[in-house]
Amino acid sequence: MLVCSGGIKTETSLSAEFKSDWKKPLEILYIRDLPAYLWMTLGNSFITKKRDKDMDNHAFEKENGDTNTVEVPMNHVKPTNGDLKGCMVVGTESQYPPEEPLGSRASSYQLTVDNPDPDPPPAGHDNNDDDEEDDEDYGLLTMLPYYHIFKEKVDKASKSWKERQMGRRVLITVLALLYTVYFISVLAVHTEIEKGDYWCEGDGFLILITIVGIIGLSYFQIIKPMWGPYLHQHLIKPIDVIFANIWSHRLVRWLFCLVLLLSVVVFLGLDTRDDPRRLVSVFGVIVLLLFGFIFSKAPRKVRWRHVAWGMGLQFMLGLIILRWPMGKAVFQCAGVKVSAFLAFTDAGSSFVFGKLVSEDELFAFKVLSVILFFSFCIQILYYLGVMQWVVIKLGWCLQVTVGTTACESVNASANIFLGQSEAPLLIKPYIILMTKSELHAVMTGGFATIAGTVLAAYINFGIDSSHLLSASVMSAPAALAFAKLFYPETKRSRTGADEIKIVKGDEANLLHAALSGVTTAIPLVANITANLIAFYAFITFCNAVFNWTCILAGAQEGVCSLENLFGWIFMPLAWLMGVDWSECDKVGELIGLKTIINEFVAYAKLRDFKKIGAISKRAEIIATYALCGFSNICAIGINLGAIGSMAPSRRGDIARVAWRAMIAGSCACFLTACIAGTLLDDFPDAGTTSTANTTDLTP
Repeated sequence: MLVCSGGIKTETSLSAEFKSDWKKPLEILYIRDLPAYLWMTLGNSFITKKRDKDMDNHAFEKENGDTNTVEVPMNHVKPTNGDLKGCMVVGTESQYPPEEPLGSRASSYQLTVDNPDPDPPPAGHDNNDDDEEDDEDYGLLTMLPYYHIFKEKVDKASKSWKERQMGRRVLITVLALLYTVYFISVLAVHTEIEKGDYWCEGDGFLILITIVGIIGLSYFQIIKPMWGPYLHQHLIKPIDVIFANIWSHRLVRWLFCLVLLLSVVVFLGLDTRDDPRRLVSVFGVIVLLLFGFIFSKAPRKVRWRHVAWGMGLQFMLGLIILRWPMGKAVFQCAGVKVSAFLAFTDAGSSFVFGKLVSEDELFAFKVLSVILFFSFCIQILYYLGVMQWVVIKLGWCLQVTVGTTACESVNASANIFLGQSEAPLLIKPYIILMTKSELHAVMTGGFATIAGTVLAAYINFGIDSSHLLSASVMSAPAALAFAKLFYPETKRSRTGADEIKIVKGDEANLLHAALSGVTTAIPLVANITANLIAFYAFITFCNAVFNWTCILAGAQEGVCSLENLFGWIFMPLAWLMGVDWSECDKVGELIGLKTIINEFVAYAKLRDFKKIGAISKRAEIIATYALCGFSNICAIGINLGAIGSMAPSRRGDIARVAWRAMIAGSCACFLTACIAGTLLDDFPDAGTTSTANTTDLTP
C-alpha cells in the first residue's frame, strides 16, 4: 500500500505500467500536496488498522528509526515511477533478483518511507535538541574555496583502515624521533646522582624506561606483525608439541615434581643454616596445607597440579621479589615511585581542605583522598586499554602454569589491581555457567587480595609499599592453589572459554573516564568512613563491657579487652608464620581485628604499633603480608551482593561457598606471610620506608 497525493494506489492502478519499466531504480519523489503529507503522518496507525482488517490484500509496514518500510505481498505487482508520483516514497529495497524475466513476480518488495516529525515544535519555539544534533559545519574555514572538497577527501581517508594504521605509525615515528632527541640531550647533560639510587632516580631511570619502550615497540610494531605467524608456526608450535608429548608421560611429571621439591628442600636447608628460626615458617606452610586437605570438600578429587604449581609459582615470585637483588630493587623502586605518585594527592586535598591536610593530617581528609586520586588514574588506564592488557596477560600466565580455567585465572589476576566486587565484572557473562568450585575460586581470589585503591590508602598509613605490592602479586597464585585444595573441582567446567574478551567501557572520552573513576570512588570512601566510625565505636563498647565483667571477677582494670582476646586466640597462628613468641600476641591481635572487622582497622593498629616501637621489623613485615587481603566477615556480605547481582540465579550456590571462600582467602594470605617469613633474612634493613625518598617529588 502506498500513500500518495491522489489517494491510495491499489494493485489495479499500479499494475498497468509495472511490466514495462520495473527495473529502473526508484528516484526521490516529491509530495504534491499537503493532504498527502498529513495523511502520511498517520500512516503507521492507518496501515496497522488496514492490515488487521485485511491481511491478505494490503501491505505490511515495519518501523525502524526514522523510516517506515512498507512491504507489499506477492499478489501485488511492482509500481513504477509514474505510479508513485506525489507519494512520500524516498527509496526502495528490491528483492527481485536481476536474472528474473521481465514481468515475473517476487514474494515481496519494500519501500522505505521517511517519517515526519510526530510532534513538531510550536511556532516561535527553538528546538534545542535539533540544534545540538546539527552536524552542519559553519566554522571560519568553510569560507575558504574548495573547503568542502578537501574536507570530504580527508574524511574519506580517515575512514580507511589502512590509512588510519599508516597515520598511527607516522605519529609514533614522529614521537619516537622527538623522544630520541630529548634522550640524547639528557645523556649529554648527565645529571649527577648517588650510585645507589642511579637506576631509580634521574637519567638511570630514564634509561630503563627507554629500554623497556624500545623492546615493547620492537615486539608489537615490528616482530609480531611481520614474523609473528611464521615464528608461531615454525618455532613455538613445534616446541609446544614436543613439550606436550614429553609431559604426557606420568613418570616425567613425577620426576619433575620430585626434582623441584628436592631443590627447594636443599635451598632452604642451605639458606637457613645460620637462621633456623625461619624454618618455623616452612612448618607453617605444611600445617596450612594439611588443614586445607583435611577439611577439603572432596579430598579424593584434589588435582595436585593446581596446588603444586600455585605454591611453586608463589615461591618463585617470592625468590624474585624478596631475595633476587634485581627483583628486590625493582619492587623497592616501584614502591618509592608509587608512594611519590600518590603524594601528589596532597596538592588537591590541601587546596580543598587546607590545614586539615597540610598541618593536622586528619585521616578522613588526607588518607581517604588518596582513594579518589588513585581511582581517577585507574579508570583512565582502563579507558586506554592498559589495565585490560595487563590483566589478560597475567591471567594467561596463571592459566598455563597453575592449570585453572580462563575465567578463574583472569579473575585472580584482576584481583591484584581491583577489588572483590569489581574484578568479577570482567567475567560477568560466564558466572552463571560456573561450577561451585569455580565460584569458590573466584570468591577466594577476592578475599585473598586487596584493591589498588585501598592499597594506596595503606601506603599512606606508612606501611611499606614494596611489601604491599609484593603481597598483592604473591597472593594471586596462592589463592588459586588453596581454593582448588579446599574445594576441588568435581564436575566438568561449562564455561568453555579459552580466551576472555573484556568489553571496553562506554565512556565517551578520556575526561569522561576520569570523572567516572572519581564518581565510582565516592561510595567507597563513604563506606570506609562509615565502617570505621561504627566499628571503632563498637570495639570501644565491647572493650568496656568485657573489661567490666573482668573487674567484677577480680581482674585488674585494663587487662581484659577485645584486642587481648584476639591476640590470645591467634597467637599459635602468628607463631606458625614465623613471628617470635614474645610478639605473637600483638600480631594475633592484628589478625583478629582483620578477620572480625576489616584490614583497614588492622593496618591502622599496625601503624600505631610502629609509631611507639612496640613491634619488631620481622613481625611487622610478616603482619603486612598476613593482613593484605579482604578476608573478613563483613566482606562476605559485599561478595554476596556483588556477585549475586551479576548472576541472580546462582545466589544460592554463592551463599553456600561464601564461608569456605573467606577461610580459603585468609589461608592464602597466611601462606604468603609464611613464604615471606621463610625467605626474608635481612630484617634490620628490609623495611626501608618507601616514603623516605619522596619529599623531593611532592608538589
